[in-house]
Amino acid sequence: MKLTSEKLIVVIGRMIDALGSLVFLKLLAISITKADMGSYLLASSLLAVVLTISFSAFDQGLMRNIADYNSKHATLPRRYSAMVTAYTVLALIIGALVSLVMMMEGLGNSLHTVLIPWVFWLACDAIKNLNLTVASGLRSRTLIAIATGVDYTSRILLLSTLALHDSPTPAMIIGLLAISSLAASFTYMLGQRQLLARFSWLDIRATLHESLAFCWPMIIWGLFGWLQNMSNRWLLDYFAELSVVAEYGVLVSIASFPVTALLGVIVTYIVPILYEHENKQHGSSFDAVLKVALYCIPAFSMVMLVAGWWHKELISLLSAPEYALHSQVLPWIVASASFSAICSILTYAVYAQRRLSSLLLANTVPGIFSLAFGYAAVKEYQLDGAILTLILSHIVAGSMFIITYLRARSASSMPVAISGGVVER
Repeated sequence: MKLTSEKLIVVIGRMIDALGSLVFLKLLAISITKADMGSYLLASSLLAVVLTISFSAFDQGLMRNIADYNSKHATLPRRYSAMVTAYTVLALIIGALVSLVMMMEGLGNSLHTVLIPWVFWLACDAIKNLNLTVASGLRSRTLIAIATGVDYTSRILLLSTLALHDSPTPAMIIGLLAISSLAASFTYMLGQRQLLARFSWLDIRATLHESLAFCWPMIIWGLFGWLQNMSNRWLLDYFAELSVVAEYGVLVSIASFPVTALLGVIVTYIVPILYEHENKQHGSSFDAVLKVALYCIPAFSMVMLVAGWWHKELISLLSAPEYALHSQVLPWIVASASFSAICSILTYAVYAQRRLSSLLLANTVPGIFSLAFGYAAVKEYQLDGAILTLILSHIVAGSMFIITYLRARSASSMPVAISGGVVER
C-alpha cells in the first residue's frame, strides 16, 4: 500500500490524537489523587454511554449519507447546519435529564459535584464529534489533524496551568475538557465555514430520519458496547473503591491507546473510500476489508511484543509508578484488544452495504457477557476479576465479528480472495 500524502496526513492526525491522549493522561496521573482520577474516569464513562446511544449513532448515519448529500446542490450545507443546531439543543436537554435522574435516584454519588460542567462537556463533545464526522466524510484530512492538535493543546495547557497553582478537582478537569472540545469545534467550523447555511425544521427532521434509518441498530447495541468497555468501572466503584477504579482505568487506557490509534488510522482513511466504492460496485467492500485486516496483523503484533517486554516501564512512564502494580497483565489486554480490533475491520463491509441489523448480535453478546460474567468476577476478585472480564469480552467480540463477516459474505455469494492490493483512491 503506497504512502500517499492523504495517508500521511491521516497518520499524522492519529499520532497527534494518540500522543495528546498520552500526555494528558500522564499529567492527570501526576496532578491528581487516585480517588479524583476514579471520579474523572466514571464521569468519562457516563459521557461515553450517552454519546454512544445517541449522537455517535447519528454521526455514523450522517457519515454514510454525506456522499449523497454532497452530490446534491446545497443539500450538505443545510443538513450540516441543521445538525449543529439540533445536537446543541438535544445535548443540553439530555444532559440535564441524565443529571436530574442521577441526583434523584442517588446514582453515582461521587459524580454529583461535577454534573453541571459535565452537561456542557457533553454538548461540546457532541458538536466536536459531529464536525469530525463531516470532515472525515469530506476527506478533509488536514483540517482533522489541525483541529485535533487544537483540542489536545488546549487541554494540556489548561491542565498544566491549573496544576501549577493547586491540585485540579474533577469538576475543573471536566470543565477544561469542555473548553478544549469547544476550541476544536470552532476550528472545524472555521475550516468548513462554506457549509454554514440557513436551514429549516424540515432539514433537521429529514437528516435525523435518514440517519436513524441507517443507524437504529447502533442505538440498541451502543448500550451493550458500553457495557463491554465501561461497566467494569462502575462494578469496581460498587464493590471496591475509587482508587481501584483509577488503577483499572489507567491500565486499560494505556493498553487501548496503541490499538485505538492504529485502528483509527485505518478507519479514518478507508471508510469514506469504502463507501464510495461500494456505491459504485456492490460487494467490493468484502475483499477490501479482508485485505486491510490482514495487512494490520504485523503492526498489531509489534505492539503486543513491546507491551510484553516493557509493561512496567510503559505504565510508569505514561502515568505514575503507583499505577504499575498490575502491569504484568498489560500484554494480555493489548493482545485481546488487538484481536477484537482486527476482526472489527471486517464489519465495515457490512456497514458499507447498509446491513447493520446483521451486526446486532455481534455487538450485543459481548456486552451481555461482560455484565453477567463481570458482576460475579468483580464481586469475587475485584480488580483481577475486572481485567479477566475485559480480556474474555474482547475474545468474544472478535469471534462474533468474524462470524458476522462470514455470514454476510456468504449471503452475498462472494468468494474469499486475499490477493491483490487494498482499495485505494
